[in-house]
Amino acid sequence: MKFKDYLLELSLVILGVLIALLIESQREHIRDKSTVRSYLGIIEEDLHFDVVNLTNQLKTDSAYAKNLKRLSDVLTTNDDLPQLRYGLSSWTEQDTVPYVKLSTWDSLDYYTLEMYSNTEYATRKIGFSTLVNSNLGHLLDGELLKKITIYYTTDSEYLDFMVGIDDKCQWNAIPFLNQYQGRFHQVILSNEFNATLLKNEASGRYSTTLNEMRVKRLIIEKANALLKEIESYY
Repeated sequence: MKFKDYLLELSLVILGVLIALLIESQREHIRDKSTVRSYLGIIEEDLHFDVVNLTNQLKTDSAYAKNLKRLSDVLTTNDDLPQLRYGLSSWTEQDTVPYVKLSTWDSLDYYTLEMYSNTEYATRKIGFSTLVNSNLGHLLDGELLKKITIYYTTDSEYLDFMVGIDDKCQWNAIPFLNQYQGRFHQVILSNEFNATLLKNEASGRYSTTLNEMRVKRLIIEKANALLKEIESYY
């Protein structure tokens, strides 16, 4: 075999290998794109999960906030207790409520016990975690990937921070009252009970609940916007 013929045959073999590699690379690219789309489908499911569950939590939070507001207003404006001085409740707007003698209002037990109710929530990240671990995020549109990443990092971490505030606060008056379930009226007017502390806790918990609700609404809006972005991407 002449050297020229050998080079020609070798070139054809190399060309064939390169074509095969190119075809396989294209097939792999198509498979990866299909895989990424399936990950987007999981992210859509996660976003729908967030919207449904946060919407339901907001209904609970709203009823909870109304109870806290009533408790805060009663404790701040009721003549049975000393007027609050230099406390949190004095810095927030309070509504005057009909006078109720606290020594006979046993139902207030319910509100104080419920002040420990805190509907925590963390965004579901199954699809996002799968996408990140696959190292295929670069196959997505850069702007869409950026929005998804912000939702599951910056926005999600801010939600975690806001819903965790109540757990980080030291609520002292409420645990004290919890020792006297059913005998609230015998305790709240006693000298050993710190009425100012309870007023501040009720007002503070009301404020943190409103902030938590605001952030949850914002997350719902962002989840819905992201769902529209993903749907238009297909």
